Amino acid sequence: MASQKLWLLCIGLFLFILEHAATSDPPKKPEEECRLLGKFDLRGYVDAEEAMHVIGGMFPIHFRTILEEDPTSTPPNSPKCEGFNFRGYRWVKAMIHAINDINKRKDILPNITLGYQIYDTCFTMSKTVENSLAFLTGQNETTPVFRCSTGAPLAAIIGAGGSTLSIASSRILGLYYFPQVGYASSSSLLSDKYQFPTYLRTIPSDKVQSRGMADLIHHFGWRWVGTIAADDDYGKYGVKAFKEAVENLYTCIAFSETIPKIYNRDKIKAVVDIVKDTNATVIVVYSSDIDFHPLVEELLISNITGITWIASEAWVTSALIAKPEYFPLLGGAIGFGIRRGEIPGFHEFLLEVNPNKDSNDMTIEFWQSAFNCTWPGVNISYNTDNRKNVTGHENIVDFSSDKLCTGKEKLEDLNNTYLDISELRITYNVYKAVYAVANGLDQLRMCETESGPFISGAKCATIDEFEPWQLMYYMKNKMQFTVLDEDVNIDPNGDVFTPYDILNWQMNETGAINFVKVGTFNQTNEHNKEFHIFNDSIFWNNPERSRPRSACNNNCQPGYRKGILQGKPSCCYDCIRCAEGQFSNHTGKTVMLFLTHLARNSKVAEKARMSVGPIFQKVVVVVSVLAE
Repeated sequence: MASQKLWLLCIGLFLFILEHAATSDPPKKPEEECRLLGKFDLRGYVDAEEAMHVIGGMFPIHFRTILEEDPTSTPPNSPKCEGFNFRGYRWVKAMIHAINDINKRKDILPNITLGYQIYDTCFTMSKTVENSLAFLTGQNETTPVFRCSTGAPLAAIIGAGGSTLSIASSRILGLYYFPQVGYASSSSLLSDKYQFPTYLRTIPSDKVQSRGMADLIHHFGWRWVGTIAADDDYGKYGVKAFKEAVENLYTCIAFSETIPKIYNRDKIKAVVDIVKDTNATVIVVYSSDIDFHPLVEELLISNITGITWIASEAWVTSALIAKPEYFPLLGGAIGFGIRRGEIPGFHEFLLEVNPNKDSNDMTIEFWQSAFNCTWPGVNISYNTDNRKNVTGHENIVDFSSDKLCTGKEKLEDLNNTYLDISELRITYNVYKAVYAVANGLDQLRMCETESGPFISGAKCATIDEFEPWQLMYYMKNKMQFTVLDEDVNIDPNGDVFTPYDILNWQMNETGAINFVKVGTFNQTNEHNKEFHIFNDSIFWNNPERSRPRSACNNNCQPGYRKGILQGKPSCCYDCIRCAEGQFSNHTGKTVMLFLTHLARNSKVAEKARMSVGPIFQKVVVVVSVLAE
């Protein structure tokens, strides 16, 4: 009986559990969450709706980003930018103008419309990386590896301005074998195809420029030279290549200093003190105009004069540096300018900008900055400077105007870098870079099925659908094309050899600075180079208006010889009086002539002591040898 009751109890308990198990909700699985970590604040220009293919662009439309005081106390935000760069904005317009020109042509990419997607790098690495990721993934999501854009496919990218920025972006884009064409990045590091397999450029490598600088130094006999470099890949590798080319037994480096990338007045003043104290009268500066500008301001405050500055291509023609107020400091500078070009219709295209026609934030900011007015109904800041101590203010400085813009202001009346088309060098490189991409696309379009280059799958890619690596084949192997009557040849290392103009800063009658061509340097390959300079055309910025002397020591006077200084470069020496039985009859002699007893007592020796002519030196030497 007891066992029967126990059996009934078990059955009832089983039914109870079964009933509740059926009515209760099944256990929930943990929800999978896909969270967007952040949205990039990217500004620029996009026109891709009607395009079959899009070319990306990265340009320094602003000088810098605004640094956060404590980025860990608030959620991370994409940094804002400040300091409108009219020169960088002109480069943007050069890319758009080139695409418009190509779209009008029938002999290249016929019936194919190109569009553009251009972003502002703000001349900083963080923004450049944001741009690169956005190009790969699209702007709908910021997820690496996945492209979420719904627009036309991106063919290649132009940019990213400075060498450090291009190095950062190319390391990302190169992972996916994405073609990239530089217009201003000249660091020799970018020639390394193992590290940067998809990077090409329309500007020569700094190795070429550095050899030209070394030839210039040797030509004028300057023995003691200082160097200043931006604290980035462009500056460091540029100065390194220059040192390798210039240093020898008779030419030495007096000092090497760097300019901080992030503004630091104490560090900049330390560089100024070095320049003050050095006896080198020739200084080579490898820097962008943006990085060099704060140092120029400090040098001007210290009233430093008498220096002959050797300029790299990045600042030699920059309107940010080439100001009349800087001429007492930098006048007479000698620099290397890349090939200049004239772009048909470009000036007229620059004049078409107007916020009434294009309400893009960048266009409005350009207008506000150009005319120092505020566009009504918008909240777009401009003319701000958040760097501490650079303007004498600790807090944010905003120079916005109470005057409202009308849109009727005349661009023709502007006198700034944007409309200055007299020195289209980097701008011309931008134009050529766009044509390099168009040429690659055109070569891909004309592929013949029987002789296509691809091994797996179809031998040819189609212009309607191709992978970046397929376009890269043509960008690497078939980069010979013509732009505005110039034959452009980009070699397999992605490098191009174009001549440099040697330019001299001179002031004209109106008080403006002219870049006077005083020579050329042309390297056609790794082994062939030509250097020409016209000495009489150079303006020297010193009281004597003559070629300066730059040496570690003054020349030793007759009767003294050069003595080695332990621990000092070979260019530095001590002047030691000649010992008995020795003489020096020329200024700066290193080796004394020794007279034997026979020679000292001869009439020949007496004439040699009194003479300054080299013939008598030879006679004395012969007599000495015979006496031995």
